[in-house]
Amino acid sequence: MEGVYRLNPFYWSRRAIRVFTAGFFLIMLPIYLYIGFQPNISTQALGYPELSIPSITLKTPVEPLQLTERQLIAPSTIAGAYSSNPNKTLIIGHAATVFQNLDQIATGNILTYDSQSYQIVDSQTLEKSDIDMEEILSPAETNTIIIMTCAGEPLPGQDATHRLIVTATAI
Repeated sequence: MEGVYRLNPFYWSRRAIRVFTAGFFLIMLPIYLYIGFQPNISTQALGYPELSIPSITLKTPVEPLQLTERQLIAPSTIAGAYSSNPNKTLIIGHAATVFQNLDQIATGNILTYDSQSYQIVDSQTLEKSDIDMEEILSPAETNTIIIMTCAGEPLPGQDATHRLIVTATAI
């Protein structure tokens, strides 16, 4: 009968309750924080194509984007894709969320987009003023993915002085 009292918290000493509570929170708090800080991906995003870059542990749905007043607006926590010409897709996203590790990518790395494999052939950081969007969006002979995100010094309104541009071709 004595063993039953050890399992019943109503018979525990104050010290035993404090130790149990502290242990519980030391275990549960990191789990709660990890789950709580995961990006909230909508159920609508489940039907979107997926971008996967294993070398930087990136896996994200890619929302189709439309040009609005000559601008593309990146989704807040996932990537967005725009294509106006054959064989060329521009994928954009925020460097603070979905593309936070994109600067660690290397030439030769493999990515998968919409079940097609691509190999990184170029990665460069350019000033915003040096970017030719007509060239980026121009048609290509082979399936090509251009991934673009902010880089450089932060500017107001989730912008930056430079862009990181990664080019990948189908393999």
